[in-house]
Amino acid sequence: MHVDPSPLALELIGIEKSFGGVHALRGAGLSVRRGEIMGLCGENGAGKSTLIKVLAGVHPHGSYRGSIEVGGKAVRLSSPTDARRAGIAVVHQELMLVSELSVAQNLMLGREPRRFRFIDDARLESTAHEYLLRFGFAGQIDPAKPVGQLGIGMQQIVEIVRGLSLEASILVLDEPTAALTQHEARKLLDWLRKLRAEGTTCIYVTHRLDELFSICDRLTVLRDGCTAATTVTADTTPERVVSLMVGRALDGARSRTRFLAGAREKRPALQVKDFSVFRSRVRRGEADQPPFALQAVSLSLWPGEIVAVSGAMGSGRTALLSGLFGCAESGAAGTILIDGVEVVIDSPLTAIRRGLALVPEDRKGRGLVLGMTVAENLALPSLASPQAMGGAARFGLVDAASESMLAERRIRSLRIRGDAASTASTLSGGNQQKVVVGKWLEHPPKVLLLDEPTRGVDVGAREEIYGILSQLALQGVAVLFASSDLSEVLRLADRIIVLRQGRKVAELDGETATEEIIVQLSTGALASSPYEGGASPSPISHVEPNGRGADSVQS
Repeated sequence: MHVDPSPLALELIGIEKSFGGVHALRGAGLSVRRGEIMGLCGENGAGKSTLIKVLAGVHPHGSYRGSIEVGGKAVRLSSPTDARRAGIAVVHQELMLVSELSVAQNLMLGREPRRFRFIDDARLESTAHEYLLRFGFAGQIDPAKPVGQLGIGMQQIVEIVRGLSLEASILVLDEPTAALTQHEARKLLDWLRKLRAEGTTCIYVTHRLDELFSICDRLTVLRDGCTAATTVTADTTPERVVSLMVGRALDGARSRTRFLAGAREKRPALQVKDFSVFRSRVRRGEADQPPFALQAVSLSLWPGEIVAVSGAMGSGRTALLSGLFGCAESGAAGTILIDGVEVVIDSPLTAIRRGLALVPEDRKGRGLVLGMTVAENLALPSLASPQAMGGAARFGLVDAASESMLAERRIRSLRIRGDAASTASTLSGGNQQKVVVGKWLEHPPKVLLLDEPTRGVDVGAREEIYGILSQLALQGVAVLFASSDLSEVLRLADRIIVLRQGRKVAELDGETATEEIIVQLSTGALASSPYEGGASPSPISHVEPNGRGADSVQS
């Protein structure tokens, strides 16, 4: 891709930032031209988020060494307000929303329209609706709805729309598509291309290399707090970028033995019959919504099998996993059997004791206790079942020595960047995710549920998590995961369950399914199998008529 040698819009020079004795940035630099999309990539812990927070004024001038120039002029960014005044808008990886406020109030926070010195609520809501309409999300998001009642993906959209609506000259997006479907991600990338054509400068941070190579003019790679390289995208390859990120060549895709159909002669680890999850009611705007977030879904999962749940945002993926784990806010109904025995799961504690474990989509809100140490987080499951989980808790007391040994073992095996005494909140997103997964590994569960297991995780850590899941499957653990990353779904899954509008619409063979078929089924463009009756093997092993009916479940 040819890049016009335009004037520099932004330059960060020799940025050094430490947290105690940890050097997050070691003289990192970044230069971006006007009207350019610069990709910023690196492993978790490489310094990307810290560099972005310096640019956003979150880490104020004086707390780091180095300089920042905007349009060729030195600036001192001592607060996020200073950054906005300099024309810089940042969409952070970790959402900066006020959950108790409405979507409209979050979109207009700090720039509320006023009338006679009071906030004009009617105008505020109509302006927010205009922004949602402009960026193509008016039909999906009610501006009057409290943002805390939205799923993570919808919250991510609100955060992005707020950033785009600022109409800044420099737009910074940190992992903006991590919680979005591929359709929503494509819509965002189209918007960024339009903004680039209008002269907006963009810094795009993501672990998704396909997005980097699709949209970025140049790429800057950070490694261990330093700038490892800056290159024109057209002059490099994904393999070269990965090797720059990790400082070595990856071994390549890990292979695993696929689940054999003959193994289904054994008893299923998990059976679900006519499982429904009730929708949370909100104060306004959803009177016409159906009462179910998930309705009459049935499935079976065998020991050693990896099954993916796919579907568009709002299809019921998270409702299924949270409902099975006993944390559906408005309740669930249906039949659940574990190892052929019917059980009632009314809380996460019951789920854990029945042999289930969950890696939630919201790792900070539901997967970790951020104020606790890495060791304490890794030992949490042992408090629920001390006999089964390695003895870190005895006689109602925490065994500090056992807890420390467990933590050190997991930190080494998962290559977590941080020591056992580090507070979970200080870890990078990818290392936090390793802790969320790692806490279930001391004594693996019968069924492991994962919601977006590699959201915001770099390529190296992603490979490690894939390896963990494959190893667990070989040990006989049944794995059920939901993911919006179709390449991940196709790589890992033995079978793929497709949801649409809260119903199961199809079940696909992981070996023969394609992204096109999954998308068509997820959106309703494909209502029945075009391969039925043909000579070619069908990737669709079961299609629900009009999304209704139940899969046959063996008892």
